[in-house]
Amino acid sequence: METAFPAGPGDESMIQQLQSVLSEIIEPYAGDREEELLDTFSRFVELLRQRTREANLTAIRDPNEIAIHVVGDALAPMQNAPKDYLSSPPSELLDVGSGAGIPGLVYAIMWPKTQVVLLESQKKRIEFLRDAVEELELQNVEVLEGRAESHAHELHWRERFELVTSRAVAPLPISLELSLPFLALEGYYLTFKGPNPSDEVKEAEFALNKLGGGSIEVRSYVPGPSATKRTALWSEKIGLTPDRFPRKEGIPAKRPLRGSR
Repeated sequence: METAFPAGPGDESMIQQLQSVLSEIIEPYAGDREEELLDTFSRFVELLRQRTREANLTAIRDPNEIAIHVVGDALAPMQNAPKDYLSSPPSELLDVGSGAGIPGLVYAIMWPKTQVVLLESQKKRIEFLRDAVEELELQNVEVLEGRAESHAHELHWRERFELVTSRAVAPLPISLELSLPFLALEGYYLTFKGPNPSDEVKEAEFALNKLGGGSIEVRSYVPGPSATKRTALWSEKIGLTPDRFPRKEGIPAKRPLRGSR
């Protein structure tokens, strides 16, 4: 099996360690695609490792840690999702503030029949996403340049997607305002938090009521071998988002939707 890693002293051992970690992470989902997925995810991890400094993509440098906190962090929540995405993946998925394609590119690799849109506003990260799509030969990905505050008011994108994801974009009330306008009725919003998100979940109740989101389901998962517990936050879209949301650029961050407002 080909790999993106260059040959050199110590590289073979590093490749073997990475592929052992990746194999353990993807085994529950791979079926008869394990060899293909192992190759593609290995290339994605190495591309991310090589490009991270120039584009500030992730603070993680170790390939095994990237595998756990990028690939594992995206896939593990699917074992305990409110819908069976493993056997019936979403038809369309939007990743808001995609950055390094986390988790959007992971889902694009895992679900080749899902149309994945990666929304990003920073130029260097957009360049990385486009390069990654080309180098990984992904036919099911569109990189959408711009801000959620603008694109969410375009009819083409609004309340369209079966699954909308975001990771490390902003505190929950803000990321909800940026994400839920894209989500179709009965679709789910997914974001990723540490082991104890209860305060943030409580703080987001007002925003959920305003934006058409249902109550948040908190589901624990472990992203990979020897990793600590994290939580996936899921919210079903139960009502249409009022036309005024999201508010103009910068306003959601300056004045988050909270009960006192």
